[in-house]
Amino acid sequence: MKAIATVLLVVLSFFSQSVMATEQMNMKLILDKNGIKIWSYRLPDSPYYGFKAVTTVKSTLTGVVALIMDTESASRWLYRTLEVQPISLENNKMNFVIRVVTDFPWPFKDREAVVEGKITQDPQNHFVRIESNSVNDYPIRDGYERMPKVEGGWLFRPLTNGSVEVTMTGHAELGGYVPAAIVNLLIQEHPYNTLLALKGVIGETRFQNARLTGIHEPVLN
Repeated sequence: MKAIATVLLVVLSFFSQSVMATEQMNMKLILDKNGIKIWSYRLPDSPYYGFKAVTTVKSTLTGVVALIMDTESASRWLYRTLEVQPISLENNKMNFVIRVVTDFPWPFKDREAVVEGKITQDPQNHFVRIESNSVNDYPIRDGYERMPKVEGGWLFRPLTNGSVEVTMTGHAELGGYVPAAIVNLLIQEHPYNTLLALKGVIGETRFQNARLTGIHEPVLN
């Protein structure tokens, strides 16, 4: 059952609700380990909890955005992710539609989700947000279970010491029958392992030397 539950939250890190909206919810700190803090919270219309996870990485602001945009590398650090397939990329990849496939243990079907969204940067504080919503306008591929609703997001806040504070949030309706009690008990598995792996790859030269149209590095004193 633990193996089932830990893969249920994989796609959340690509999908978004407003990151800051979780600040209004009654969140409970459930993990504080290796510089990663994770909170869970209840939603009034779902048996499944949502989560918020925060850590700090040594990186340029562009570097963390470049990592998120590199769909070919997603399986290296997104926990239990098999594939992130771009369907549509526009406006220098700032507007996107992607399909994410999540590995589920036998005998369950692997999950898939399709979302559309955008990447924006605040011109004043340089915060970068990734916001998106699940869409059901695309056919389900044979052999997969479609997740009917996924929400989550990224917020990147540049710090004065050459680091970036990374915040991710997530919530999903999973499709099929999956016991909410098991999923809620192990909700920290996905964000913790994802952020831990992110810390391990973010320092690579191709991310730290990246330049992206639409993303500007702040001038920090």
